[in-house]
Amino acid sequence: MNKTHCLTAALAVLLAAPTAVATQTANAQTVQEAAKANAQQMIILSEDFSKMTSGSESNPDLSFNINTCTGMPSNDIFYSCVNPDYTQTPGWGSYQVYPAGGMIYFNNTRADDYYAAHFNTPVFDASADNGIYFVSFRARLINNAPDYAGLGYTTQDVTDPKNPAYTEYGNVKNMTSEWKEFTLRFEQGKKATRVIFREEDGVKVLLDDFKVYYEKTAVGSPNVLRHLFYTGTSFRPRWNKVEGATKYYVNVYKSDEEGNIGEQVVTDLETTDTICTVRNIVPGVIYRYNVTASDGTSKSQPSRYVVLNELQSPTPDDVEIAADGSYTATWEKIPNALFYNYYVYEDRIAENDGEFTLIDEDFNSVTDAGGSKMDWTPGNEPKDIQTQAKGYPKGTNMNGCFAAYWAPLTGGYVMVDGWNYFYDVVKNVQDTETGEDLKRYAKIETPVLNFSADSSVKLNVSLWGDYASDDLDKEHNYPEYQVNAIAAIVAFNPETGLYEEVERKHFDLDKKTWKNVECEFSKGYEDAKIVIYATDGPSVLYIDNLKVTQQLKKGDAFATCIECQPGLVDAKASVTLPADYAKKNIYQRVVAVNNHKSLFLNLEYNWYSGPSELQLIHEASETAINDAAADAAAVEVARYAVDGTQLAAPQKGVNIVRMSDGTARKVVVK
Repeated sequence: MNKTHCLTAALAVLLAAPTAVATQTANAQTVQEAAKANAQQMIILSEDFSKMTSGSESNPDLSFNINTCTGMPSNDIFYSCVNPDYTQTPGWGSYQVYPAGGMIYFNNTRADDYYAAHFNTPVFDASADNGIYFVSFRARLINNAPDYAGLGYTTQDVTDPKNPAYTEYGNVKNMTSEWKEFTLRFEQGKKATRVIFREEDGVKVLLDDFKVYYEKTAVGSPNVLRHLFYTGTSFRPRWNKVEGATKYYVNVYKSDEEGNIGEQVVTDLETTDTICTVRNIVPGVIYRYNVTASDGTSKSQPSRYVVLNELQSPTPDDVEIAADGSYTATWEKIPNALFYNYYVYEDRIAENDGEFTLIDEDFNSVTDAGGSKMDWTPGNEPKDIQTQAKGYPKGTNMNGCFAAYWAPLTGGYVMVDGWNYFYDVVKNVQDTETGEDLKRYAKIETPVLNFSADSSVKLNVSLWGDYASDDLDKEHNYPEYQVNAIAAIVAFNPETGLYEEVERKHFDLDKKTWKNVECEFSKGYEDAKIVIYATDGPSVLYIDNLKVTQQLKKGDAFATCIECQPGLVDAKASVTLPADYAKKNIYQRVVAVNNHKSLFLNLEYNWYSGPSELQLIHEASETAINDAAADAAAVEVARYAVDGTQLAAPQKGVNIVRMSDGTARKVVVK
C-alpha cells in the first residue's frame, strides 16, 4: 500500500488555549533547486559508501550485517549501530539496509512502520546560516513503482539525546528505476541534528554518494521573526538585520496545511528595512513566505518558509437592547473560523479610594459544563484520573474563566493534572513551524480583565500539591517530585495578536498539604488574565479560594465579565442582561477560534483570533452614578482616549473623562 511518510513516534499533544509565543520555525517539505551560482559549498558530512564492498548493484548482499547490533530496533539502539569500519564517519545507524558494492540497499520486508528499513546519519552541526542546509544523494528504485510516495525522510533535533524532537519530514518525490541526483533543502538545522531515511512501502531502493552541506554566500540568510499586525488583508513580516545586507526581498506564496507551496502572490517585494507591509492578501487563505538578503551584488539563501495562517478579529454589529434587557448580538463570519466565543462585560465603579476586589472565588458551586463534579479529595485520587482536556467551568463567580486538564470537586475546589505537562517540558513540545508552545498546561485562567496600570495586583490562593514518583524514569530509580505552582499574568499584544506572559511567580508548596500563598504583580495590564498552573512534578494540583485585588481610586471603572458563551457555531449570540443593567456601562467582544495542524508533530491545537475591541453597547443612565450630589457639582478637568492619550476635545467613540472630584467616567461620543 502506498502512503505518505509519517512519524513513527508521533506525539498526541493538545493545547487548550495558547497564551505565549516563542520564535517561529519553518517547514522544508519542498525539494528546492540546486546550489546558488555564487555560493560556496561547505561540506558538513560526506559518505560514498566505498567501504561497503560486499554485493553489487544488481545483487546486494542480504546476508551481510553492516551493524554492530542485532535484533529488532529498540529505543535509540539503531541510531548509531553501523560498524564504523564500513563508513567514512562513525555514528551511522540502519535497519534492513545492506551493502551493494559501494552503495546501500533498502530491503524493507515488513509493513510495520516502526520496523521499516531505515538509514540515518550521525549527529552533526547544521546550525550555520540560520539552520538552512542541504542533503544531496543519488538514488534509484530496483523496479518502477507507480504512485510511489517516495523514500521518506525525517530530521531530528538531538540537543537532548534522550528526547530527540522531530523537526521536518517529507518524501523524496519522482523516484524511478533510473539513477537521479536529489537535493533536499532543510530549514531547521540545530547544533545537534540527525537525518533519517525510511522505506515504508516494501519498495527496494538503492542510494549512493550522500552529502550534507550548507551554502556560504556573501550575506547570510535572514532570521525571520513573528509577523505583526495581521488584519486579514495585510500583515507585516519582520526579521533580524543581516550583516552586510543593504536590501531584502519578500516573497509570498499560497499554501496549505500540509506545507505545500503553490501560486506566488508577492514577488521580490523590496525593502531596505527589516520590516515591511504586505498588502492585498485574502482572509482565510493560508500563505507561506520567505525573505532573502542582498548586498546589492549577490543574494543569500532564502530564509525558511514561514506560515501565515491567522484568523481575523471579529467586529460585532451594533445591538438594540429591548426593555427587558434582551438582545441578539451578530457579527460577520470569519473565514476559517470553526466557532466563536462571545463575552459580555459591565463596569464596576470603585466607590472609594482603597483596595478593590476584582475576583473572589471559593469554587463552592463549581461544576463542569454538564453540571457534574468529581467526588475524590486531595491525597485520595483514583488511580486513573479522568480530567477534561479543556473547558469553561460553571457555577463560579468568574464568568469566562477557562481550565485545561482539570476537574471540579465536590469539596468545593478544582484540580488540575500536571502529568502531561511535566513530560512535555522535558521534550519542549512545540509546533516547530510556528514556534507555538504546545505543552499540555494543567491550568485555570481567569476571564480577561482590564487591570489599572497605576498600581500593583495582589493574588491570594490556597494550593495543595501532590508528591509523586516519576514512574517513567526507570534509569534514575523512579525519583519523586513535589508538584508546585506558577501564577502568571498574560496580556494581549496587539502587534502579535497573542496573549503573552508578562510576569510570573513561582510557589514552592508543602508535601500533600494545603498552603495559602500570595504574591504581588508589579502592575496591572489592560486586556490581561491571570493563569495558575501545575509545575515541577507529574501529578495533581488543587486550587481553592482565589482572590485578586488592586488599589483603585474613587470613581475608577473596572470591566468584569458577566456572561460567556463559548463554542458558538453561528455568528450570533442571544443575551438577556441582568435586571440592573441600565445603571452600568455594558460592553461586548468576540473571539474567533479554529484548529491549527502542526506540520511536523501530526497534531492539532486550538488557535484564537485577537479579541474584538471592547465595544460599548449600553451607557449607564444618570440615575446609576454613585454620589449624585458630588457629581452634580463636579466638572470635567481632563479627557482621554482609551489608550491613555489626552484629548483636547471630545473624540468620536469611547472617551474617559476625569472629573474635578477625582472620579472618572466613560462616555460615548457619537
